[in-house]
Amino acid sequence: MRWFTPGEVIVRREVLHGKVWSEMPTRVVVDEPGLLAVFVEPGTRLTYPDHHHPHPWDKPERGFWRGHGKLMLHRPEDAYSVDLFWKGDDRVFGNYYLNLQAPYRRTEDGFETLDHALDYTMAPDGTWEQRDLDEFEEQVASGKYSAQEAEAIRAEGQKIEKMLASGEIWWDTAWADWHPRAEWR
Repeated sequence: MRWFTPGEVIVRREVLHGKVWSEMPTRVVVDEPGLLAVFVEPGTRLTYPDHHHPHPWDKPERGFWRGHGKLMLHRPEDAYSVDLFWKGDDRVFGNYYLNLQAPYRRTEDGFETLDHALDYTMAPDGTWEQRDLDEFEEQVASGKYSAQEAEAIRAEGQKIEKMLASGEIWWDTAWADWHPRAEWR
């Protein structure tokens, strides 16, 4: 698979049970052997193809990305991304969002993954919390994940908890000061 060029628009697809579940265009920030960083620009259109397991975001009010966008940091083989969010009129850094998902797989026009619903947030001061456990368990019960997949996702969550509790994160906190290029707007 090819390397993506900074500034290039590629597609992030979620694939559930062998079928595309959602699609989101992203802008490449960095693509190198240890890191794929992509940005979801404000106003980005989100799409949800027909699927036997409806996507929870497939609602008219969730058709476009709002806010300041989000920066997503992916390492090869990690079963999560580190997403950065900003808030307010002054675009102040808000938090890191560790989004459990299948390790990404490159495609010719982007990459594929699958959101695992279970998440963690970490504030700039290092405090953190688990998120969406109820949603994850509902998705397990509905058949989105097998028992084996659910156990692997829970184990990944435990690894993330240990990392966050130790304060030994792998990403550079300078990403919190990152700004998209003006010409991308």
